[in-house]
Amino acid sequence: MIRYLFLILSVFLVSCGDVKTLSPVITLLGSNPYTVAVGSTYMDAGSLVQDNVDIGLQATVTGTVDTAVVGTYVLTYHVTDTDGNKATPVSRTIYVTDQTAPSITLLGRNPYTVAFGSTYIDAGVSVVDNVDVGLQATLTGTVNTAVVGINTLSYQVSDKAGNVATPVSRTVHV
Repeated sequence: MIRYLFLILSVFLVSCGDVKTLSPVITLLGSNPYTVAVGSTYMDAGSLVQDNVDIGLQATVTGTVDTAVVGTYVLTYHVTDTDGNKATPVSRTIYVTDQTAPSITLLGRNPYTVAFGSTYIDAGVSVVDNVDVGLQATLTGTVNTAVVGINTLSYQVSDKAGNVATPVSRTVHV
């Protein structure tokens, strides 16, 4: 009888023990993927961890996002519960993109007056972009100094991301 009672008690203790084999689950909060403008601040939306025993588990994040550099970044979330069960890692992709158009600044005077029959040399423009360097504006229009009148020159440029600058114009009086 004592053996039988000991066997029942052993089975009961093992079945009531704190043996846990289920892994926690990580759920991302916020958007995935996420797009942020170069030069801005990225604030991660975080994650939610659910576990059938442990309360208050927080995922750790590996990876970094450099918003000063256009590119694709991956953050990976990990968590292990108190019994050593690891969640399946979850990743968020962050795209840092150029969302700002370049700007064009006229060099020289505007309007400009040139003498009839003389040679007109345009002063050009300066192009500045938050990411790309060496951008050149496209010039449309001509100045005909053989005809008295008003001539309009227009400048336009796009950066490598496709952001289009606000066009600028110069008026040239002959």
